[in-house]
Amino acid sequence: MNTKKTICFIANFSKTYFFHAIAEELARYNTTVYWITSNQKLYNFLIEAYGEDAVLLINRDTPRNEPIDDFKLNELVFGDRVLRHDVENGLSFLRNIQVPIYKFLKENKVRFVFGEITWSQEILIHRICSKRKELNCTFLNPHVVRIPNDRFAFFTDEVQATFFEVNKEYPVTNLKLEVKKPTYLKINDGRLKKANSILGRLDRIRRWITNENIDKKDPTLLHKGIARLKTRTQEESNKEIYKFVKRKTFEEVNNAPYIFVGLHKQPEASVDVFGRYYEDQALNIVNLWRALPEGWNLLVKEHTNAIGDRSLRFYKDLQALPNIYFVNEKTDSYQLIRNAKAVATITGTIAYEAALMQVPALTFAKVFFNKLNHCKRITIEELKNCENLKIIIDALEKKEDNRTDFSNYILHNTFEGTFSDPISNESIMQKDNVQLVSAAFLNVMNVVNDKILERV
Repeated sequence: MNTKKTICFIANFSKTYFFHAIAEELARYNTTVYWITSNQKLYNFLIEAYGEDAVLLINRDTPRNEPIDDFKLNELVFGDRVLRHDVENGLSFLRNIQVPIYKFLKENKVRFVFGEITWSQEILIHRICSKRKELNCTFLNPHVVRIPNDRFAFFTDEVQATFFEVNKEYPVTNLKLEVKKPTYLKINDGRLKKANSILGRLDRIRRWITNENIDKKDPTLLHKGIARLKTRTQEESNKEIYKFVKRKTFEEVNNAPYIFVGLHKQPEASVDVFGRYYEDQALNIVNLWRALPEGWNLLVKEHTNAIGDRSLRFYKDLQALPNIYFVNEKTDSYQLIRNAKAVATITGTIAYEAALMQVPALTFAKVFFNKLNHCKRITIEELKNCENLKIIIDALEKKEDNRTDFSNYILHNTFEGTFSDPISNESIMQKDNVQLVSAAFLNVMNVVNDKILERV
């Protein structure tokens, strides 16, 4: 039984440099580190730091190989924001990389893989680790839990609905999580303002012309000129067209009971990966509208980061249905939540916030905060079979308040530390934070190894 701390990071854009800082800290504790990357520039950086034998490059040039198992590749390609534009080649890529990944993990006796679960190759590695038990390799996805701020967990599933439970027994306190907007929102707002400025748009045009940072062999980058031009042009056009979308103020629509629906940015892992099979946001809204009680409204709020993702037709088709209204995207979401009969989203934080405020919350996909009694995952079948949404909402309102138990669960099974990437938040590279996060990595690896030894 291999219980050594032999780990593998999956490189992912700028987060690679944060993982590298963690790896350097972990090396002080007799940890052997390997890497998997799909980008040539990152590969060159990593082999210089770790040597060629410690880094596996998987890209569009990976030689042809037969698949080692059935990993539902169609599902992976459909949810990938790049490979969906070139499905046949995307499927070939995912078939070809299976043998190299399997051999790399097995021959190096990798015990833990740490990475994101955004790109199809990352999810494929997760599935290889989960399905091929002989590898004895655990895939863990370190990621923020949104509330409370500056804490993260190690998610074990590929939809971020379950994280590794470090402490099953812990002292109970009377603490309740405070509903507070995540710190990353302020950072995102600043980046969005800069990106939407004239200089920001000109910079995007410059990068498109120069092909700056475009590795044509990297499966995470849309490298075909026509596809890139079409995508970027449509996005810029949609941003201008959005100005003509009819939006109402909160005061104009707060005259009737309503359900608040928050839109997601798309493409995005929170929708296309974690919310797969419910990724059609317009259809979700229509299905909620079908079960809307008489006299109620659906208030829909656009995500500020998503302006440009959707065409004018998206908004007009929904506004053609009675009692569906779009509110101004700058409307305070807490105001919308507190006055709502319920909140609905695919995986969005607004459902987490609503449940902590004891406002009934509905998610189309499974999320870790469904553990809150006021937050329920709802399926198409439930919508189809219910008398109306009020019945489901009333049942949620009658549930026991378990916020204290949930808060204890979160605080004792998550870790302190800021987990992000250096571009979004350069402060994460500070020594104190790297040490704090690295200690969490060591902690979770020790707990996993202890549990394995208990079963032997």
